[in-house]
Amino acid sequence: MRFSRLMLAASGLATVALLGSSAVANAATVAGTVNGPFYNQGEAGYQIHSSVSFNEVRATVHVPAGSSTSPFIALQETVNGGTTAAIGLVNVGGNYLLEGIIDGQFNVQTGVPLPFAVIAPHLVPLPTLGTPAGTPLFTNQTGGSYYLELHYSTKRHLVQYIAGPTETDNAVLNIAGTGFFFDGTFNAPAIETINFINLFGHGATLPISAPQASFTRDGVTEPAGSNVGGVAGTRVTFDFFSTDEAIATTHGGAPTIATNPITLEPSPALPGVGSAFGIVTGPQI
Repeated sequence: MRFSRLMLAASGLATVALLGSSAVANAATVAGTVNGPFYNQGEAGYQIHSSVSFNEVRATVHVPAGSSTSPFIALQETVNGGTTAAIGLVNVGGNYLLEGIIDGQFNVQTGVPLPFAVIAPHLVPLPTLGTPAGTPLFTNQTGGSYYLELHYSTKRHLVQYIAGPTETDNAVLNIAGTGFFFDGTFNAPAIETINFINLFGHGATLPISAPQASFTRDGVTEPAGSNVGGVAGTRVTFDFFSTDEAIATTHGGAPTIATNPITLEPSPALPGVGSAFGIVTGPQI
C-alpha cells in the first residue's frame, strides 16, 4: 500500500534550480523527504516536519461529487500540536460548510495534526464571500472547489483566515473572533482530509476506492529571517520540505487486510507537480 519515492531526488533538484543558491545547502536534507506513514483512525494527508518557521499555508481544495470526508489546512506549532489554526470544508449531512479552529491548543500524535475527536468540539462556522457562517458552499452531490489560506503576520502577531471561490477571488475573513494574536513559531503546516466518523452524520462506513478530495497549488511561505526555501513571502511548494504522511485505518493502527484495513490514504501521493496530491478511500478487500 506504499507509494514509490524514487522521484524524490529529481524533484528536489528541480526545486533547487528554481529557488536558487539559497536553497542548495538545504536540498539534501529537506527537499522531498516523506516520513511514515503515521497510522491513525481518521486522517490522511501530510504535515511538514521541519525546524523551519512558516507564516502561511495555502491550497485550492477540490471535493468530488460523492465525497463524505472533510478537507482541512492548518498551521501548527509542532508535529505534536501546540497552538493550532485550521480552516476547512466540513461535511455536515452532505453539505459542505466553511469552518475553522481559532487558537486551538492540542497535544497530538506525531504526523496526525487534527484528530477528529479532539478538534470537533472546537470547530466554529466561518463566513466567506457572500456566504454567511453556517451556509453551505456546495453539496456532496455536486462537489465543488474552494481556496483556503492561513496567514500569520510576524509583525502584527496576528493569525488571519482567508478563503474564497478561487485563489484570485478571496478575502480575509475579518469577523469578530476569527483572527487571533500569537507570539510564537509555526513549524508544522498541514494539508489533509478527515473522516469525522458520524460526528456530523456521515462517514462511519466509507465507500470503496472513492476519491475524497484533492489539493492543488499547495504552498507555504517563510517569514523574514528564515528563507530556507525562498525569500520571505515567496510561495514555496509544500513538499519542498520534509513531510509526515498520515494514513487512516479502521482501528487506527498498522493495517491488516482482514481486521484493520486502510480507510483513507493519499493517492496520488507526494511528491507531486506543484505539491498536488489526492485522498482516496481504502481499496476493496
